[in-house]
Amino acid sequence: MGKSILAGLVAAGIVGVILDVFEVPFGSAAGAFLGALLATWLLYAQRGRALLTGFLVGLFSFPVQLLFFVALVYSGLYTPPEVPEIPESVLLIAFALTVVMQVVGGTVGGLVGWILHRPPTAVVEAPRPYLPPPPPKPEKYCVQCGAGLAKETLVCPACGAKQTS
Repeated sequence: MGKSILAGLVAAGIVGVILDVFEVPFGSAAGAFLGALLATWLLYAQRGRALLTGFLVGLFSFPVQLLFFVALVYSGLYTPPEVPEIPESVLLIAFALTVVMQVVGGTVGGLVGWILHRPPTAVVEAPRPYLPPPPPKPEKYCVQCGAGLAKETLVCPACGAKQTS
């Protein structure tokens, strides 16, 4: 489970940063969705584990995307545009909404990944009713009524006639 979450986080970070750099709306949430989709596809588990994987990818995709974004800026590969001063309260609300969107996106991605690539459910066969074994084939027949009898029968149970050996 850990390897699939790690792969999902890397995918979420790369896709989210790329979409955010190109200013795609909800790019971070889309990255979390795709990362969780990949993680649950790789995990190939039951629904509960797939949803947990998607949730964890969504929850931790923000710090991973932030790490990738900071690496791009410090390496000089990307220069963010100038933005006006934003009050701290607005930044905190934006941060909280972003994390919530990524958690929702990751969880939905986990569910979609499970739907697209889930293990087969075990087929349980219905128990078969008990059928007694068929009666043995007669070894001889009654001298009077012709009923089938076992070899060692001395008196016919159907007619009561004494049998010859």
